[in-house]
Amino acid sequence: MGRLVLNQLSRSFKDVKAVDNISLVVDDGDFLVLLGPSGCGKTTLLRMIAGLLDPTSGTLELDGRDITDQPSRRRDLAMVFQSYALYPHLSVAKNLAFPLSVRNSGGKASKAEISRRVAEVADMVDIGHLLERKPKELSGGQRQRVAVARALVREPKAFLMDEPLSNLDAKLRTATRQELAALHRRLGATFVYVTHDQVEAMTMATKIALLNGGRLEQVGTPDELYDKPASVFAAGFMGSPATNLLDAQLSTANGKITVMAPDVEAVLWEGETPEREIVLGIRPEHLTLNAAGSAAAAPSTGAALRGTVELAENLGREQLVHCRVGGRRIAVTCPREHRWEEGVAVVLSARAEHLHLFDRASGRRLEWQSEPSNPSAVPTHDDGAAASARQPTQALPA
Repeated sequence: MGRLVLNQLSRSFKDVKAVDNISLVVDDGDFLVLLGPSGCGKTTLLRMIAGLLDPTSGTLELDGRDITDQPSRRRDLAMVFQSYALYPHLSVAKNLAFPLSVRNSGGKASKAEISRRVAEVADMVDIGHLLERKPKELSGGQRQRVAVARALVREPKAFLMDEPLSNLDAKLRTATRQELAALHRRLGATFVYVTHDQVEAMTMATKIALLNGGRLEQVGTPDELYDKPASVFAAGFMGSPATNLLDAQLSTANGKITVMAPDVEAVLWEGETPEREIVLGIRPEHLTLNAAGSAAAAPSTGAALRGTVELAENLGREQLVHCRVGGRRIAVTCPREHRWEEGVAVVLSARAEHLHLFDRASGRRLEWQSEPSNPSAVPTHDDGAAASARQPTQALPA
């Protein structure tokens, strides 16, 4: 078992609140990624889980046992650091055996049992042929495998990893990322993994906790965070290239919900809504690019953005076209078959279900709900602000 429960956990450094009242459940077998930009509190949170930092307030449970005040050696958690933290004077075999030797001070495991466990874990991460080498004789990727193996050899209740791939080159990061994901599937153990790299989060995580300024911005599966971002921050952080975000006005026109901005018009669906200021989000891959005046340029529903081409970047598999729309740069990913020249007038279109609407004041996502006695649609925050009598009729995106 390895179920972690964080209850209103906070940590302050003088006047700076690095982690602000975070409550989170990590179920047994989860691969939870703590994701966010530098300085958002993810490493501080991980170090509190590990017992390397004391929380200013809040509690932490492991399998129903309160470990808030327990020292790290009694938490049955294994940590993999960004800097490997191997003993340079010991061989790989002795580095792997060290955690077992320390725990074996009471003589519970024989040397033969320790050797067997070391060999088993070394084969698991493909470093069996390196057991007699010293850390200085290993490559960066091999050192990282040794660090992971040293955590695995203990068979802890959960593994904690603090940006373990950040010191590797791009090719090696991809390979090691795949190995870690396969290892998690094979072990079925609980992983808590810190990174600022959304690709690592999307490819490895079963659950992502997105942090922003010490606070929990959104928790969910990779698909949920990408397809249904809970805030402007989540929409802008998840995805490469980033989501296009435009200030706009939400209102009703001719019995339909509409979104208006300079050189932008979107017709959504039938209904009524009070006028409000919003942020419109559209991912680059959900936009279609057409020359102005073409038959496909102006859709009857969905969004139409009129602008001019500023730059086209060849990405090999596709191209990234940057367009100027209403004074803002909008990115579009599209096939390379057509070469877009600078200054060409274009229309960018997107289907209604691919539009993300956020309240401009709070930055939170808008969901569509209606009163049973009143079929007109009204937007509300997705944080439970709607009256309990309202039932969701349409959410963005579908």
